[in-house]
Amino acid sequence: MLRVLNFLPDDYVERQRARRANVTCLLMAGGCLVVVGLVAGFSVIRAVGTAATRATVEKQYEQASLRIKDLEQLQKHKQDLLHKADLSAALLERVPRSYILARLTNHLPPETSLTSLKMQVEKVAIATPASEVPEVPQAKGAKGKKRVAAVRTEDRLRFRLDGLAQTDVQVAEYISRLGTDPLFDAVDLQFSEEFPYQIGMTMRRFQLSLLLSRDAERVLEGVPDKAPADVPAQAPAPSHAAATPKTGEEQS
Repeated sequence: MLRVLNFLPDDYVERQRARRANVTCLLMAGGCLVVVGLVAGFSVIRAVGTAATRATVEKQYEQASLRIKDLEQLQKHKQDLLHKADLSAALLERVPRSYILARLTNHLPPETSLTSLKMQVEKVAIATPASEVPEVPQAKGAKGKKRVAAVRTEDRLRFRLDGLAQTDVQVAEYISRLGTDPLFDAVDLQFSEEFPYQIGMTMRRFQLSLLLSRDAERVLEGVPDKAPADVPAQAPAPSHAAATPKTGEEQS
């Protein structure tokens, strides 16, 4: 077996080995740094991309939020327009005002007059009939089913009448006549008080509140057509003291 003779000095061989080991370590360290750099670069690029995507999504959300706000405003405007349309439809000559004024005037007792009439649309709570309310099962142990009352609101036409009368009996008679008229509902007396009409003469000043009936159109279906000027002509003519209440207020 041949022996390999190495004529190189031992210190030289050791230096060569150390140099190779150093180069190998440097290459491995460089490779690790490159891998770490690539991973860091990929992470940075991904973070930048995520931030850009997030900014884009947030911008889209803001635009969608503005669109939703615009849509809500449009819906609110639509509801307002529908409400105004309903009020306008309610205030149209669905029931001719001439007939309403004629009814109010014809029911006046003698020696009684009206001084002002105000009309407005307001929401009135209406209780749902028991037959239309759905049945709700009761708790365990209870027999049968119960009906829960429901309350809804609707737009109704309310009148406020101010007038003068000589006695409370005439005011009560007027309220009784209006209460029996199917054209009106919920006739209430707001107040009745003494009023110094003229020197040495006092009258009763009163105010009434009433609603136009929900069946006003059907009530007037059977009323023959009349000229507005002919209908109030049937009302009893009040006396001079009751017919000019505003003059009395100015004098007092």
